[in-house]
Amino acid sequence: MLLNRRHKAILFVTLVISGCSLLLGAEVRETLGLMLLGIALAWAVGSDAASKVYAHLKTASGTVYSWIRTPLAMAFTGAILGAVLLYSRGNPVLVVVFMCAAGIFLAPLTPPPPTNIWLKSLVVLLAVMAFLVGTSLMISTDLISSNRYTERFGQLAVTAVLTFAVGFVWLSKGWSLIERGISAAPATEVVTAAGAPKKVWGQYISLFLGVLVLTLWLSLLAWSASSDWEYAPEKMSNTKGNNLFVQFGFVVLLAAWPYAAWRRILDRESNTELRYMRRHRRTSAVLGMLFVVALSLAITFGVQNGSDRQMTEKIQAIAKGLGSVGTKIGAIKQRELQTTADYIQAYSEIDSLLPEYEAKLKECTDAFQEARQLDESRGIINAQVLYKSHKPEVWKDNFEVLDLMHQIDSLTKQEVQTARNMASIPQRDQPEYWKNEFRPLLVQQDDLGNKLRVVVARIQSPPK
Repeated sequence: MLLNRRHKAILFVTLVISGCSLLLGAEVRETLGLMLLGIALAWAVGSDAASKVYAHLKTASGTVYSWIRTPLAMAFTGAILGAVLLYSRGNPVLVVVFMCAAGIFLAPLTPPPPTNIWLKSLVVLLAVMAFLVGTSLMISTDLISSNRYTERFGQLAVTAVLTFAVGFVWLSKGWSLIERGISAAPATEVVTAAGAPKKVWGQYISLFLGVLVLTLWLSLLAWSASSDWEYAPEKMSNTKGNNLFVQFGFVVLLAAWPYAAWRRILDRESNTELRYMRRHRRTSAVLGMLFVVALSLAITFGVQNGSDRQMTEKIQAIAKGLGSVGTKIGAIKQRELQTTADYIQAYSEIDSLLPEYEAKLKECTDAFQEARQLDESRGIINAQVLYKSHKPEVWKDNFEVLDLMHQIDSLTKQEVQTARNMASIPQRDQPEYWKNEFRPLLVQQDDLGNKLRVVVARIQSPPK
């Protein structure tokens, strides 16, 4: 079976998404399942039966059907939105992608509204109600997630409506223009332009620049949204309603640039000539790959950045708790301890703090181990290479600090045990015992403390 354009497009997107999922640390079985679903979708959408059904839905007529077609389409769109919101925990990138696709897909299926203002208002009202019912019914299948992310779902619903409108009104035209550029022109098409053909290289340059600017801007938005979603999906973003409308308006203006350039190219280079059709297909393929790969990388880096933000916040919280207990132990050690009784009392207090300190030290070590494993598992595409702190010596210094802290903890336990032993012998023998048994431990403690301060200073003031 030969692959048509729908097969190739869906398979390409499936492979890109599967590759990104592997880079994000997904298991092989999850990625394999995603690929199988993508292949099944490509087979279903690209089949001749699906094409015939889609064509029949576009051309079907009838009084009842013309009235219910728009509400049915909007109910289907609402169900898509509810599923995406629910099962992605409100991922804004997926919401935008699926709603754009829904707008492009449903635009040819929806007839123009009636000319009568009252009938038009009734159709719009029914469509909005169908959209809300479809979304609500899908979200209600999981009340736990819907209650947890209620505010975020509400905000993204506004984004979804705007995105669907853009896909329905604007992107559907762009998709038709792309199909025009990669499809063979009818044999009856006649080029009406008179005189010598106009040069189009300037339009090709404008097209590439327009797509590049649009891709970079959308990649920046996708990176930011993916990072915030991975970091804290339950939190609302700071984007207000007015800013949201401005963002959509700006994106539409940017998209108008390559749209106009591509339309001029197709007007001047008819696909009746084979060389022009080949050029248009190559241009569409190159720009399409640039757009998809750039967005995929932006989403990958964004998710990694959000995960790193989570890990950084986790390590900072653990380190804060560890530092709090360590400060208490350090304050006890720095007292003016003049007699053996002072040492016995001080280290009995330290003994009560050691379990908490050791638990937090282990928690901190585990967190650093998890962070390093996360870094090493990402391979080539790793957002951490963009950070100033991502250097091999930083990991080495961090684990050296943890190793020194473990040594100090072990030494402190020896001091506690030595102080306990000192308390069990007669008081007259305690000074000699302190000199022979306890004082060497204090010398080791000072040596380890100096080493720790050197490494910490190196981390806080790395060489340029």
